[in-house]
Amino acid sequence: MLNFEIDYPSSNYKSYIESVYEFCKNNGFSMILKGSLARGAATKFSDIDLIILGNIDSHRVDEIISLYGNPVMINFTENPKGILILVYQDNISVDLDIRETISQQDLQNSIVLLKDDTNFIIDNKEIIRKQLEFNYIPNRPEWYKVLRLLHRGTIKYLSNKTDSAYDLLEEIKESLISLKITDLSFNNNFEDDIKCIFDKLCKNFEVDSQIEVLFHNLFKEFRIKRIY
Repeated sequence: MLNFEIDYPSSNYKSYIESVYEFCKNNGFSMILKGSLARGAATKFSDIDLIILGNIDSHRVDEIISLYGNPVMINFTENPKGILILVYQDNISVDLDIRETISQQDLQNSIVLLKDDTNFIIDNKEIIRKQLEFNYIPNRPEWYKVLRLLHRGTIKYLSNKTDSAYDLLEEIKESLISLKITDLSFNNNFEDDIKCIFDKLCKNFEVDSQIEVLFHNLFKEFRIKRIY
């Protein structure tokens, strides 16, 4: 079991971290927790930022992905390139960074949950991410990447990171041009605009029903946010 004081915003966060921790421990991987959860500032909408180091092949990554069930959404970050983004049905959202090396900066404001001397390699000159192929991740169309930004913007907004949420909203609006979506009218209200864009994506593309449920549950939280 974990011997660290982590302020989990819900029991689901605890379950996820513990499941990955046990897997990494059994396989001799190093594991570092970063972000708001490591700083004790996470909300129930915050994502989980993890770095995992070790002799990790595609099969092992697929196992890590499915430890908590099958993700509803899965993709890679573009900048920096190559971090896995996992979103599960209960809105547990994970940035999973599979590495060969870390830097001293990675260790700032972080918690080293597991450290194996054979793979805990610090290199301040170059961050090396594992280049792997995953059974869970097909090639994603451009609209799916916009959907990922929609989700990220929404959880930022619900976590009261309003400036970041509006920055993502502007990025999303710019991305719509490449999807040939130019007929939407916006009022520059985050909640209205994000729902308008999501509805349009559902109309124009084959958005999975589980993803629709995920977003509709998040949109219900807008009303609760306004009350408080």
